[in-house]
Parts: sequence; C-alpha cells; structure tokens
Amino acid sequence: MYNYFRDNYHFHLLLIIFSFGFVFFYGFRGIYPIDSFIIFNGGYNILNGHHPFKDYWSISGPILDYFQAIFFLSFGLNWISYVLHAFVMNVIVASVSFYFFQKLEINNYYSFLYALCIAILAYPQTGTPFMDHHAFYFAYLSIIFLSLGIQSNKIYFWCFVPIMLFFSFFSKQVPSGYLLILVIFFLFFYMLKNKNKALDIFKGLLIGTIISIFIFLLW
Repeated sequence: MYNYFRDNYHFHLLLIIFSFGFVFFYGFRGIYPIDSFIIFNGGYNILNGHHPFKDYWSISGPILDYFQAIFFLSFGLNWISYVLHAFVMNVIVASVSFYFFQKLEINNYYSFLYALCIAILAYPQTGTPFMDHHAFYFAYLSIIFLSLGIQSNKIYFWCFVPIMLFFSFFSKQVPSGYLLILVIFFLFFYMLKNKNKALDIFKGLLIGTIISIFIFLLW
C-alpha cells in the first residue's frame, strides 16, 4: 500500500484539489429551501443533545446527522463545515474509484480521467450533504469493495462490504435495502462455487458485520 501511494500520490492530490474546487463552488452557489438544510439542522440538533427519532423527527438516515455533528465539532458551526462534509465524501468516492480502475489494469491517466469525471458528477450536484447521495455512494463503494474482494480475496476488502452497506442503509434505506438482498444471494452462490475462498470471505464479512453492529449499539 505504501508503494501504491508513493507512486500515485500526485493523482490523488489532483483529485483532492479538483474535488475541493467543484464542491465548494457549487456548495456556495445556491440552496434548495428545504433539502439543503435537512442535514445541517440534524447536526445542529445533535450538538444540542437531541437525537433523531428519540427527540426529533427525521426523514433522513440518522448517520448523516452524526457525521455532520462531527464536522461541526471539528470545524465550527458554519456553512464551510457543512460543505466540507460533502467535499470529504466526494474525495473518498473519487479516490477509491481511481484505485479500483487501476486494479482493473486501466491506464493511470484514463483511471484519473474517469475518477475526475466522478468527482465532477458526484457531490457537486448539490454541493452539500444529502441523504440520497450518501446512500447511493456508500452502496457504490460496497460494490467496489465486493469487486476488489473477488479480484484479490483480501480479507479487508470483504470487511468493508457490510460496513459500507450499513452506512448506506442508515443514510437512506433505498437503494441499500435492495442491494443488501442481492449481495447476500450473490455471496451465497459465490462461496458455494469457490469453497477454497469461503473461509476468508466469511472472516472478512464477519469482522465487518461485528464493526457495524458495534457502531449501531454505540449509537
């Protein structure tokens, strides 16, 4: 992994710079009267000791409110902290996509171009955190880690699959609920056909599931 970042840090640095520019430009360009403030209000409520469903009604998955509360605690209660949340998510999606494209043995420059397109199209659409975007992109990341797990059979890739699905489900139940069912059926048949990999797959999925349950119980 060290060699990977040593050889590709400049691509990731460019993705961070472009993601910052795109998200912050659109994050300060305008607002949707209701949608733009849903997560902002949720994070503010948590800072004041209120929790979703217990103390206030929420139409979004509760995990976004907690993520936003962390950004408010770290960078202050302001719009920059709000847009920064979307920026971080945009960078994660673009950077993981770039890594995935390279693992598919796509040329570095094409991989960067595709990842850059994702950075342009992902969170700059709204510029601020939004439940549908979080749910979709966490689900998207789960598929990437599933594909990387199939390709390399590394336990840590399998571990990330249930964690990403957990974050997606608690952002919004669609599409993660449908995807979870498909992933379970796919993994069941994949493990039956690849019994030599089944133990590593099970270990990784179990670790990821335990981490997800721990996060849920902590909440």
